[in-house]
Amino acid sequence: MTNTDADRTAVYLNTADLEALARLGLDEDQARGVIEARPLREWGDLKRVEGIDQDRINALKSAGADLGEPSSGPIREPGSGGSADSPAGNLGRA
Repeated sequence: MTNTDADRTAVYLNTADLEALARLGLDEDQARGVIEARPLREWGDLKRVEGIDQDRINALKSAGADLGEPSSGPIREPGSGGSADSPAGNLGRA
């Protein structure tokens, strides 16, 4: 079986966790740097992370990385949305 673009699933750098970033070939420090550098609005934003240069950016793209949509706020833990602690859950409450 050959690996085609259709076989790959994009890893969105603006939302990926440490494990997903490691699968792209980033070491732990680089992966943490990517998370801390968010939101990433353009590929050049990655150059703020120590150890990531244009060659590494090209390698990330080849490995299936995509910027995805920049997050507008902190990423919540799974299962925490849609409850009374979310902004939408507090609408209409006194």
